[in-house]
Amino acid sequence: MLMQNRKATAALASVAMSAALLVGCASATPSQNRIGAAAVGGAVGGAVGQKAGGRTGAGVGAAAGAGLGSNSQGSSTKGTTGSAVGGAVGAIIGEKVIGGSTGAAIGGALGGGAGAAVTE
Repeated sequence: MLMQNRKATAALASVAMSAALLVGCASATPSQNRIGAAAVGGAVGGAVGQKAGGRTGAGVGAAAGAGLGSNSQGSSTKGTTGSAVGGAVGAIIGEKVIGGSTGAAIGGALGGGAGAAVTE
């Protein structure tokens, strides 16, 4: 019973956070949306890639996620490439320094967002 309550609480918190983020994105500039999408894509790709293929998988996953994220928001080829490279480097460093999929996600988010910001 306690485990079900924890799952329900986590699900509710996730929905509330997603709604708050969507409201924040409505007032963001297109440049901010591209940076945010690259960061989210880098985090998700880095974590999933690390689970699938270790440090190399984290780099590939973060690169794909950050590149797709920024491209989905209308980024240029240069912006997409910058966010992909940043996400890959960040995920590899994060996985090595922090460890595991958590480190890959944090590094992929930081690197993907930074790569997108530099090219904006």
